[in-house]
Amino acid sequence: MTTVRPVPESASAVPRVLRRLRSWQIWSVPNPLRSYVLTITALGVGSCVTAAVVTSWKPSDLARFAALLACAVVAIEATRHVKEIHGALSRDLQTVWYLAIAVGLPPAYAFLAPLPLTVYKLWRMPQMIVYRRVFSNATLSLAYGCASLTFHHLPKDVAGTHPGTDSHALAWTGAVALCGVIGWLINHVLLLVAIKLSEPTARFRELLGTRESITSDLVELSLAVTVSLIVAINAVLMVLALPSIVLYRRYLMNAQRIAHARMDAETGLLNAVTWRREATAEFSRAQRTHSPLAVAVIDIDHFKSINETAGEVVRDQLLRDIAGMLKEQLPGHDLIGRFGGQEFAILFPQTSREEARHISERLRDRIAGEPIAIESGSQAGYVFRLTVSIGVAVLNESRRALAELIGEADSALDKAKSTGWSKVVVYPDGSGE
Repeated sequence: MTTVRPVPESASAVPRVLRRLRSWQIWSVPNPLRSYVLTITALGVGSCVTAAVVTSWKPSDLARFAALLACAVVAIEATRHVKEIHGALSRDLQTVWYLAIAVGLPPAYAFLAPLPLTVYKLWRMPQMIVYRRVFSNATLSLAYGCASLTFHHLPKDVAGTHPGTDSHALAWTGAVALCGVIGWLINHVLLLVAIKLSEPTARFRELLGTRESITSDLVELSLAVTVSLIVAINAVLMVLALPSIVLYRRYLMNAQRIAHARMDAETGLLNAVTWRREATAEFSRAQRTHSPLAVAVIDIDHFKSINETAGEVVRDQLLRDIAGMLKEQLPGHDLIGRFGGQEFAILFPQTSREEARHISERLRDRIAGEPIAIESGSQAGYVFRLTVSIGVAVLNESRRALAELIGEADSALDKAKSTGWSKVVVYPDGSGE
């Protein structure tokens, strides 16, 4: 007779735990990104534990910590129903509260602050990708924990618990701003490394180097320093800063939604609808003021065959790189848009016929002379050299609508493609270079 012994509950729970661990999204992330995310997360956890062990916990500090976290929670709730743009870098302004914690409390609080807010966000917004939120939590913990350590190791005549008066107040504010920059720098460097590992073709300058992003960073730093100063004077006054944080957060989210609606997702250029709308306004202004204006339509030569043989991954990178070259060569106010497929359109305000020809020839030569190395997919390591054909039309008294100008630029483009490719043709003379 065989005796069947019951499996202990603890033993049966182990496979369930292992299955749950294997189901985590992080394991589907390819290396080296997965290793990097796990390493930074482990470093963040280790720093939190170490800081917690060496800290002397005081009720007054815990009360201030709880009050600042409560303000952060209110800000989260006030903007929770405003939909964020998928795949875009968002600014939740939580670093405003992190800097106030880093300055006004021992470093352990700065290391730990992102943890309860991350848990709260995952509870209130369960659609978030967990490992990304945990990784962001770790980068913020390391960044503002280090900023706090820096501030608390500065000389008392520069920093200290309170801002003091006169020159000490200015020095204290400068020290807080310096620590804010340190926190920003560490956090963004860690995030940029992750972005580069996940998307080798991503351009750091496009992600964080625009005028709008720099302005937003400076405003956020200014708000963080202001809140830190207010809390240092009297913690009760933090409630006065809360409405400003909430309103600015809602403004940023709405502005991001508007900007996203204007852009072509694949190239980052204006989409066709937005380009036509803004180009129509420029066209009307040029007619009223009798100013020169030109339109160029650009087509990538033989792109259909490349798309069919190389696949979507290569196609997408080639389009992004061509779009990047156009933006690099045309800084300023020129309107650059994607017209679908492999066609781009550019409007040149205050530009004569010869200037438009010269700019178009420069664009053609730049693209033809720049090899594009494929960095991911089955074609990784391959190098492509592309050429473009460009048709240009210039505003004159006979053209009453933007559509006419675009049609003439298309006709010039057809002429360029039918007479040998990699040419610039200006309507109506039909001559190509």
